[in-house]
Formats: sequence, C-alpha cells, structure tokens
Amino acid sequence: MRNILLGLLLLATAAGATPVEINQIDQFRDRGFEYLDIYTTGFSSAKGLLLENKLYIDFPDTAFSKAVKIMKKKSKRIANVEISRKDPTNARLIITLNKAIDYDIVNVFGRNKTVIEISDRLDNILAYQFDWENKNVKKKGAPLKPVKFEALAAPSDISLKGKTIILDPGHGGDDPGAFSASGVPEKNLTLKTAQATARLLREAGATVYLTRDEDRRSNLKDVVEFANKEKAGIFISIHYNSTNNSGISGTETYYYNPVSRAFAESMHEAIVRGLRRRDRGLHRVRFYTVKYTDMPSVLLEPAYLSNSDENNLANSASFREEVAESIVKGVKNYFRSKLR
Repeated sequence: MRNILLGLLLLATAAGATPVEINQIDQFRDRGFEYLDIYTTGFSSAKGLLLENKLYIDFPDTAFSKAVKIMKKKSKRIANVEISRKDPTNARLIITLNKAIDYDIVNVFGRNKTVIEISDRLDNILAYQFDWENKNVKKKGAPLKPVKFEALAAPSDISLKGKTIILDPGHGGDDPGAFSASGVPEKNLTLKTAQATARLLREAGATVYLTRDEDRRSNLKDVVEFANKEKAGIFISIHYNSTNNSGISGTETYYYNPVSRAFAESMHEAIVRGLRRRDRGLHRVRFYTVKYTDMPSVLLEPAYLSNSDENNLANSASFREEVAESIVKGVKNYFRSKLR
C-alpha cells in the first residue's frame, strides 16, 4: 500500500510540475560550422530527424515560452528557423536548409542547453551508386528466383495480417556489393538482414517475398517487374553503405516517387531511433528500384561497412536483428498511420 501511495504522489507531483520551456534560440557561425544554441528552463533530451531539406529537432515534455527569442543570422546552410509542435507534449524546432548537411546534437546536462552543430555533408556517394546501377541494368543476371513465405499459421500478433511485403536483399552472385573492413561482402549481410526481417514480418501476420534467398544476382529490371506484377503493399530494398572516408557513419533512407514519401519517413525515423546511429537523412533519389516500382518503396542503408565501428556492428547477428526489428517497427507505424 505504501508503494502505491508513493507512486500516486509522484504522479500527482509530475502532473502539477511546471513543464520545461524553451526560452531562447541563438544562431551563429564558428570555425566553419553553423550552431544553434537552444536554452531551456530545465534539462530536455532533444532528438533530431533529417528529412530531405528540413531538420526537425524534437524536445520531449517541453514547451516554447510565450516570450521565446530566436536570434537568427544569415547563413549559407540555414534558410530559416521556426518553432512548432510535433504533438501536445513535444516542442519541435524546424530548420529549413539550403544545402545537404551533416549534424550533431549535444544535450548539455546541468547547463539547460542543447547545441545543434551543422556542417556541409562530407561525401557524395551517389555517383558510385549510380555507376553500379547502370552496370547492373545493362548486365544480364540470373533468372529471378523469388521465394514466398506465408504468414505464420498462428502469428504472435496480427498487426500486419493481410499485408504482402517484398524484401530485396541487395547484390548477390557475382555482384558482391561493397566489402566490409574485415572482407565480408555486402551481399552476405543484406541477405541475412532480409531473412531476419522476413521472420519478424511473418510473426506479425504478413506474407513476405524475398527476391533472393540464396547467393545469386538478378537484373534490377527483373526485380522491379516482379514487384509490380505481385502488386505488393510495400517494397523494401536492403543495402549497407560504403565510402572512401572511413570516418563517415550513420543511417540513410532513399525514396523517389511521391506515393513513397510517407512510408519513407516512417522507415527512416524507426531505423534512426532503433539503431541510434548518426542520422544522415532521408533523401529523394532516382535509384532504379524505388523509381520504377508502383507501390510505396524505399532503399535502406542502415550503416557504413567502410566505418570500423559500423563494420563490426553489421557483422554481428545482434545488430542485424536490431535492423530487422527497426524495419518491422517502421512498417507497422506506416500501416497504422494509414488507418487514422
């Protein structure tokens, strides 16, 4: 009884407590970086989400002071800073961008301040990726051999009952994709990740197709034609990233068609939050599979094999399980949002 009364007292105290407020936002430039210093009346652990040309910074259990001041400066990277609300209990700062960026967030405990550091994006890997795609589209691959996995007879939940989902493990066969720092080809990791994801999706009641369930390479045109013929609810292509700069790390999500935008946002947020890696953004790019598939489609890059830390993660079954769990969460959130 004592514990119950104590719990009720704590809840009542929390309910009557003054919420944390944001009362000042300063924008400035230093040593080639753009900074936003956000001052609050108490500690608030901010989280970011980079969606194309907008960076959203959310503050849980926080409000904006009625007298909040925004000290703006001219910037080549930042077009505008405005205040909003994600929902009734979360304050949201919306930063509109002029160019591609990378960012970091530091929540300064004891100082009641959050610092947002914004810099130019460090690399441009799209040229490499498009070169690979052009070669794949022109090169004849092995006949597509998709594998269908029916929903489990007694799924642990039915949140995805009746949904058909296509998972496309990137690369395969004579196309290894990128190599991890330890020499493991990307094609092995994408297949293992897709297989783990398929298992979890089936447990939630979905029917799942893998465009490959073995080490083989098929032409991207064949993959797209199969997906469109099956008229699946969603299409997910799974890859792992790589670049010449070993210091770059993080999660990226790509889409192209407008019908895919809401799905892509749901997937990116779920994976960024689930993996807790650097958020390198959601981007609209004309990659072949996301451009030519008819249904909502995304291409996922959960981590960089060229980064030593993320290479080690990608080679661990526990991390790939986290990737799979994050993918499934994004899928569930997307279909749930369509019911609202």
